[in-house]
Formats: sequence, C-alpha cells, structure tokens
Amino acid sequence: FFFHPHPAIPDSSTSRGLGDVYKRQGLSGRAIAEKLSQIGNEVTIIDSSKRLIEKLGNKLDIRGIVGHGAHPDILGEAGAADAEMLISVTPSDEINMMACQVAHSLFEVPKRIARVRDKSYLNPSYQDLFTSSNLPVNIIISPEKEVAKSVFRRFELPGAFENVPFGDNNLRFLGVKINEDCPIKNTEIGSLTELFPDLNTVIVGLRRNNDIITPKFNDKLLENDLAYLICPSDFAARTLSIFGYQNEQARRIVLVGGGSIGKEVGKLIERKIDNVSLRIIEKDENIADDLSDKFDKSFVILGSGMDKDILNEAEISNADILISLTNSDETNFISAAFAKSDGCNRVIALLNNKDFQGLIRSVDIGDFLDPKAITVSSILRHVRRGHIRNIYTLSDGSAEVIEGEVSSSSELVGPTIEELHLANGLRIGGILRDKKIIMPRGDTKIKEGDYVTIFSIPEKIHEVEQLFRVSASYY
Repeated sequence: FFFHPHPAIPDSSTSRGLGDVYKRQGLSGRAIAEKLSQIGNEVTIIDSSKRLIEKLGNKLDIRGIVGHGAHPDILGEAGAADAEMLISVTPSDEINMMACQVAHSLFEVPKRIARVRDKSYLNPSYQDLFTSSNLPVNIIISPEKEVAKSVFRRFELPGAFENVPFGDNNLRFLGVKINEDCPIKNTEIGSLTELFPDLNTVIVGLRRNNDIITPKFNDKLLENDLAYLICPSDFAARTLSIFGYQNEQARRIVLVGGGSIGKEVGKLIERKIDNVSLRIIEKDENIADDLSDKFDKSFVILGSGMDKDILNEAEISNADILISLTNSDETNFISAAFAKSDGCNRVIALLNNKDFQGLIRSVDIGDFLDPKAITVSSILRHVRRGHIRNIYTLSDGSAEVIEGEVSSSSELVGPTIEELHLANGLRIGGILRDKKIIMPRGDTKIKEGDYVTIFSIPEKIHEVEQLFRVSASYY
C-alpha cells in the first residue's frame, strides 16, 4: 500500500506518496473519499455495505473492502501496514477510536483521524485520553461543532453567504452576491480603491454563470455575480456596507431542528447575542423536552418545520432569520421556502443535496451550508503537503482558500507579488506577519515566516503546495 499521488517536485521535497485507508460511512465519508481521490491520493474504503462499496467503486477511482473497519484482518486486507493515514468517520465514536487503536498498535499507521461526537470524550479534564499510550488518535474532528460555528458566522455578518476566518482570526474570507441595487455594480475592480480609499479588501474570485474566475483590474462586478473577498476581520462589516449590505444583528431567530448541530447553534446564540428571541422547532418529543430543560432563554415548539401552522406559531413572518438544521434536506428546503414567502428577512438552510443547493439560490430563497464541504475542509488541512495551516473548500469544490506558512526556500520570498507572475487561477488575499495584517499590493514582498492566504482553483492546488513546500525531513 505505497503511493505516489503527486508528481515529484524537483527540489528538496519528498516524493513519498500519501496512502489512505479510509473507514467511511455516510455522506461525509463519501465526500472525503471522493475529494482525496480527485487530488491524486490512492484511497481504500472500508464499509459493511457491499452495495455501497460497489457503487462507489464504479464511480470513483478507489478500492473498496467490505467489512468492519476496526477489525484487524479487514484493516490488514485494506493495506494498513503500508498506509500513511487512516480516517474513521462512522457514526460510532467507539468504532472510530478502536480503528485508530488497531491501526496504531498493529500496523503503525503514522496519522490517525477520528470523528468523535460525544462530549464526554472531549471533556478538557480528560485531555490525556488521546495519547499514543492511551487512545492513539492524532486528530479529532467534530463536524457538528464545525458546522455550528459556520452557521453562527453566517448570520454574524448579514449579507455574507461565506464567512470563514483565516490568519489566526485576523482575516475573513467572505462571499457576497452582487444584487440589483448593489452600489458598486458595473464598477471595474481596479477603480474600487479610488472610489473607496479605505477599502482594505482583495477580491480574489468571482463566480459568473457557474464558472470561477480570478478577476483582473478591468473586470466589472456584474449583477448576480458571487464575489469572493478577503479582508481584515475588523473591516468585514465596512466591506459588506460598500456592497450594499447593512450589518444589523438578527435578534428574532427561528431555529428548525434541535439535534446535535441545532443544539450547538442555539447555545452559541444564547451565549453571544444579547436581547435575543430564539424559537426552536423540534418534531421529536424527547429532544424537545431536553431542549426545554437546557435552554432558559428560548421557546421550544414541538412540531415539524414543514408545517405552516407550526411556523406561524413561531412567528416566522416577524423573524429576522430562519435557520433550518434538521437531518432532512427536504424539511430544510421547504421550511426555508415557507419562511421566505411569509416575509422572513433571511434564511439559512443545511443542505447536502446539490440539486437543492442550486435551487435555493436560483429561486432566491436564501443561503445554504454544505456540511460535507465543511468536513472535507477540516480533513484536507491534514492531508495537503507543506506548511498548510488552514483550508476552506467551496461547497461544489470549484475553489479552495489555503493558508500556509512561508519557508525560507519558498518561491514567494524575494520578489514582489507583481514579479511573482502567479498563474491564472491563483490570487493572494492576505498576509499575517508578526500578528499584523498586510493586504497584498503589487509591490508587496513576502517574507519567511509569513502566513499567506491564497485563493486557488482545483487545477492549481499543487502549485500552492509547492509555494508552501518544505524539506523532505518535514515528512
């Protein structure tokens, strides 16, 4: 089980491949496997469903093993002895942790990633639990918490359909739609600095007619464009106001779905927003009762988000925002559509299905979050080569935002950004140097130790990895 996923880089970087034994179950596992395969890794999937293995094997360039992913013989058959990484993302924390234990103890797999959801395992008091001598999990991912944080960031900045922190939270990657009444519609990008001298923002990408482009100075912002921006975090609200969005904090909130993600979002809302009116709709009576006990400031309504009477009881027509986070795309989409039609100011829906994702925007209902994309991003930062610190993948995989640390041997060190002549499809959006933000200009020079955030289309990812490459000893 020995791989060479990327072409050898003609410098001191290693040519050793990245092998992955991939224990998966559910949409997150499939999405991660697909992405790892697409970027040149050889992937083996273990699952108990023969039909699922056959289906994925026919669609993806991967190998499939039917069986229990924590059983030594199955891991051995999958090639764990030569693998460089195991990722276990089943719904069972215990299976995920045991898979990592077996991979470490019997096969010495160097990197082991497990999905762990139960808070009893994540209690800070038990921080010594996940060590090589106890439970050898190198990296713990908790998708529910990551999705909850992403939801909160979305309505923290009204108008942004993307809001992702970089540069130790000093930079923000934002997505903004150019609406009919956008004050800078039809304006050339190169003219924005003259019109707004305080616009400390870089437009790193545009989605136009479903294509991603890295814009030039003479490109105009057209109606219905989706603009991707990078700016200092403390300038995000000002940036959105220039695009015509007012930063008014939502206080009348309807939350559909009180499961693991909804519960996390509700806690963030109660803890971080003053004078909030939060109404939670949950159809499971046991979960609803638990929410009523746990939430002192919120009102819990037993019922379905697809029931108009229940939405009316939640006073959806007067709500600033509806957030639908059930495990059903249909429920999330329909509750969002009802809310929009009844006059709710803003809608965010959790959607896995790409058809629903495209539809919610095309009919102008509201924004969506793709939990798979968020989980994939959390995995990729541990897979990419070089000093990669953070990664965010757009929901359809059409672009990535990558933050890395610049080494002394990097091609980024020395010339100005203009002299670098970066390939089309790459755009530097921000630099963090000694805890200070530097917004890149043509004459900006990058130094060793800088944290640089780059917007990249998929075809140029390997070039970004080269820019952040390190010596072979790093691997």
